[in-house]
Order: sequence, then C-alpha cells, then structure tokens
Amino acid sequence: KVVTITTDISAGTGFVVAEGDYILTNNHVIEGSTVIQVQTYSNEVYTAEVVGTDPLADLAVLRISGILESFELADSDSVSIGQKAIAIGNPLGLSFTVTEGIVSALDREGPNGLTAYIQTDVTLNPGNSGGPLVDKDGRVIGMANFKVGGAEGLGFALESNMLRIKANEIIGSEVL
Repeated sequence: KVVTITTDISAGTGFVVAEGDYILTNNHVIEGSTVIQVQTYSNEVYTAEVVGTDPLADLAVLRISGILESFELADSDSVSIGQKAIAIGNPLGLSFTVTEGIVSALDREGPNGLTAYIQTDVTLNPGNSGGPLVDKDGRVIGMANFKVGGAEGLGFALESNMLRIKANEIIGSEVL
C-alpha cells in the first residue's frame, strides 16, 4: 500500500489507490526527474510513468504496470480534531517508518492558498512527503505535504477529499 519513490534527483513516499496501479505522491518529489522507481515493502521495484501533476496542489499521479494492494480514501469531512492520525513514510531514508499523533486542526490554508490541509502533530521529516496520513481504520485522510520549519509537531497533509477531486481530474475519470 505504501511505496518508496526514488528518482534520479530525490526520494519520498507514495501510496497505492484505485485498482492498485495508480500511486499518489507529491509533485515536488518527482518534479524535474527523468526516472521514477517505485519500491514496495517486499522489495518489488517498478518503473512508474507520470499520468499527470497538479503543481498548485503539489500532487502527482503515477502509474505502474503491476497491481498492488491499495488504500481507501476516507471522507475527510468526517475527520475530527483530536482523532488519532498515523503517518507512514520514508523519513530521511528510513523506509516504511510509522509515526502517530493526532489531528490538531482542520481546513488550514497552505502556502498555495488552498484551505484544504489537515494540521497534525505527527512527526513529518524529509522523505515523508507524499506518504499517507491514515485514520485508526487504515483509511487515508490526507497526504503528507509540508511542515513548518524550525517547529516541532506542525505538519500538514492535503485532505483526502481534495486529493480525490484533484487525482480524478488528472486521471480524467472518477476512479477514486
């Protein structure tokens, strides 16, 4: 479900959605790269193609030739402040690291002007970008996007409802 994204210029995290061949990650993880590799927890490696990107939302949709187990996107309108949140990612290259915390605030405005971010105290570090923020039932409530530099416990994830809208626009159909 969670994958490591490695390019010729950077690394980050992604997660599998839809029928198991689409992967969501941050645009800044893959931007400017010429080769994108996707590695699963069981060390399977796939070459990914870019389906499309939304630079404003910092979203990239990738596709692989295989079929992997996928995540369900939760309805982020049902997320509540104080609920448990879990981030899965590759902080500083430490593959498939899990951190937990709570949802600190909803509908925060990001640097892009979108008021579609979940604020969390879950620890996010470089390499977590593009990874899922999941609820206690294992459904994606957001995608790790950025943190406030120099501060502790101020991470932000693009909410799942905005992810669904933007990814479906990129793909060109309602697959999520």
